[in-house]
Amino acid sequence: MTTPDTSPPLDWKSLYHLAVIELDPTQIVGRIADARNAILNRIEETITKPGEYNERQVLSDALNGLRVLREKQEHRTSAVARLPQKTG
Repeated sequence: MTTPDTSPPLDWKSLYHLAVIELDPTQIVGRIADARNAILNRIEETITKPGEYNERQVLSDALNGLRVLREKQEHRTSAVARLPQKTG
């Protein structure tokens, strides 16, 4: 008998870490999107709370990191697409 997965959803830090360490090019875009959405949700949660400046700065830095990661992935993808095709 199996039990359904009842583990709590991953927090933004875990999702960010998964995106940063992802090596599979078919998975990285989804990992980046998941992390970005979680970060944006956390920003919304903290926007009205006083004294959350340091956390918002960390969240902003993480968003910038994801942007760079996405740009590098897009560059790799376009570079691979421009490679000449080998003919047999």
